Amino acid sequence: MNQAYSSMTQQMLKAFQEQHLETAERLAKTILKVTPKDLVALQVHGLSLAMQGRVAESVAPLYKAAQQDQKNPELLSNLAKAQQGANLYEDAIQTYKKLDRLIPNNPQILTDMATAFAKAKKYDDAKSMIDKAIELAPDYFLAWSNLGNLLSELTFTSEALICYEKALDLNPSYAEAWTNYGNALFDLGRLQEARLAHEKSLSLNPNYAEAWSNYGNTLLELKDPGDYEAYQKAYLLKPDHPFLIGQLLMAATCRCDWSKSQFLSERISLLAGSGEPVAHPFILLQTNASAQLQKSCAEIFLKHRVLGCPVQPISVNKFFDKNEKIRIGYFSSDFKEHPVGILMQNLVKMHDRSRFEVYGFFLNQKTGDSIEKGLTENFDHTVDLFGVNDLAAVDSIRKLSLDIAIDLNGLTSGARTILFAQKIAPVQVNYLGYAGTSGGDFYNALIADRIAIPPEDQIHFSEKIAYLPNSFFPVETGISYESFGEIPSRLSQGLPESGFVFACFNNSYKITPKIFDVWMNLLKQIPGSVLWLSKPSATAIKNLQSEANSRGVDTSRLIFAMRTHSRKEHLSRLRLADLFLDTPNYNAHATAADALWAGLPILTLIGETFAGRVAASQLSALGMKEMIVHSDEEYYDKAFALATQPDLLKNIRNQMQVNRRSSPLFDTKQYVKDLESIYLGLVKPSI
Repeated sequence: MNQAYSSMTQQMLKAFQEQHLETAERLAKTILKVTPKDLVALQVHGLSLAMQGRVAESVAPLYKAAQQDQKNPELLSNLAKAQQGANLYEDAIQTYKKLDRLIPNNPQILTDMATAFAKAKKYDDAKSMIDKAIELAPDYFLAWSNLGNLLSELTFTSEALICYEKALDLNPSYAEAWTNYGNALFDLGRLQEARLAHEKSLSLNPNYAEAWSNYGNTLLELKDPGDYEAYQKAYLLKPDHPFLIGQLLMAATCRCDWSKSQFLSERISLLAGSGEPVAHPFILLQTNASAQLQKSCAEIFLKHRVLGCPVQPISVNKFFDKNEKIRIGYFSSDFKEHPVGILMQNLVKMHDRSRFEVYGFFLNQKTGDSIEKGLTENFDHTVDLFGVNDLAAVDSIRKLSLDIAIDLNGLTSGARTILFAQKIAPVQVNYLGYAGTSGGDFYNALIADRIAIPPEDQIHFSEKIAYLPNSFFPVETGISYESFGEIPSRLSQGLPESGFVFACFNNSYKITPKIFDVWMNLLKQIPGSVLWLSKPSATAIKNLQSEANSRGVDTSRLIFAMRTHSRKEHLSRLRLADLFLDTPNYNAHATAADALWAGLPILTLIGETFAGRVAASQLSALGMKEMIVHSDEEYYDKAFALATQPDLLKNIRNQMQVNRRSSPLFDTKQYVKDLESIYLGLVKPSI
């Protein structure tokens, strides 16, 4: 028995040393069945599991081993790392404290313990540990790198850059510091430098999944099609990396690669339903995910990405002077040439200045474009928060004593959700920028209407729904219909001289194979008809043409619109189209508003979630409910009838022209009054 046991132990150790981890694991388990407390087998079992990526499973055997040998620094170190890898941060902290008592003033132990404190969101303790490590070993590159990580997480980005540069001076071959340096550069808008930093990281470690993911994020922001390949490489290396599969889906749908997107979408729905951090909530809007699943995904995202710092209470005034102006602050990273920036122009201008004082908080790096300049002039006060750390931002905002803080980002790119989580005003509102719930409990209201969010759907929102009487979506009417000028020629837009023109100017990621099937069937059944699409990337064009071919439609019948020099040109050319075909799941939003303002009829298939009901909201406010359908079959039949019965389409257009004169959809002054009524109700319920 002893000889067999000794032989098996030797086989186990040999397998482990030669990196035959599955064999080592199997032999360790066999030994432990006979001798459950075998110290060597417990350690090999734990380490074999950890090295196979099964970190959570490795904790138990390593913990059992450490209970027997509580003064073994190597064993305790392995246990602490396993606990940290399994997100058991409090347990890891206690293990690191034992290590610290065994080997006091060790820079590596202090640095690792600082990381555990940071993961547990105990930032003061983390800073104390890392400072002590640097004091003991000023040339310890890992301590400087981890200090950079801590400062980055706390949004002290400029200070983090200095730490990363120090770490890289000490160790230029440290791939992790290079990619984290790239992330900090990304946060400061220095995208080309970020790209180079990630490329350096990957040159040092081509199998570094996190670096590939970070590289993909940078390429996405740079609109470089290489983002897809970067995410693919990351996913192959580490498929369970938080939120990675969602980024891969977004890259696939942007390029209309439906061979991948169908599988990824189904996989995300399955994993998100199990509580896994698989996708940014915005990405779920384009899928078939239910409103409840979208809410769950938002809650998961906030848990992982919004810091869990304690919130300082903010006072709420009990009594208001009726003559006192209400201070409202709009927060956005899109106060520029962007749908939100465009939509906010008239709205900000038309606020009743006898009752409201209006602040604009710019979260983005300044662009200098005309929309940004116009908004800067229209706000009573502007505050630039780009590059300002969260702590300083919260402090400066609170000093302004806002009554209402309005988040125009929601869970979209550039959001500063943490500011709202820290409570920057007595009343906080989620509005316009994101057609979904935040998943947080720090917004007093989400502004919508009863078409976009039916009352029975409120259960799927963490916010209380504040209903506007008509469509919640503001239409930018600053460019009058009369000023559009002459309709451009079809030839100038690449359209044929004759034939029915279907149009969809939605982003490519909103187009699904299912709706594309319907569109292609329409083209096949209506000779001479074309589909006019907003021009996506070259790869997306190629994929859409391939999909059309596979459905028996000549690629020449897909026309891709060039970007115009001005919004006025775009509005003017929309009149060349005969019918706008909307996308389900994620409708046209600002695009729908533009089409309706230009007099272009829209056909929409109303969805089950907020993002899929926005076009229906606008059509209802315009008095054109007959353009809202409820099934694929009804969508096809309605589009076919409108394309083949000229009088029917003419009647729709005429009705739109009549309705636009009295429709609340285009009455911006009344819209602003209704919006202000909601604000007054939230802040001064007694008045």
